[in-house]
Amino acid sequence: MYNNLVNEIVKKGYKIEEIVYILANLLDCSEQIIENKLKHVGEFTFQEAIKINSELFNNKMDIKYLFTEEQDNEVAYHDDIIQKSKPSKCWI
Repeated sequence: MYNNLVNEIVKKGYKIEEIVYILANLLDCSEQIIENKLKHVGEFTFQEAIKINSELFNNKMDIKYLFTEEQDNEVAYHDDIIQKSKPSKCWI
């Protein structure tokens, strides 16, 4: 689970039960897809991470922070989101 992402969404005033619904609507996909991504069965794309940061946090959050998880008392950054993404022709 992306605990930082979930915690920061809760800090914005949303209920934990609403998070899957909110992200599914934001990313225009099913709630099952979001549940899988939050459980690391699937992965968020770089573009999805950018959109989440932009729409929910006004680009004020560090993407690495949002998409970090703790494993075995170590922090694991999901750089694979960036590495697996296709280059964009658009500059933000």
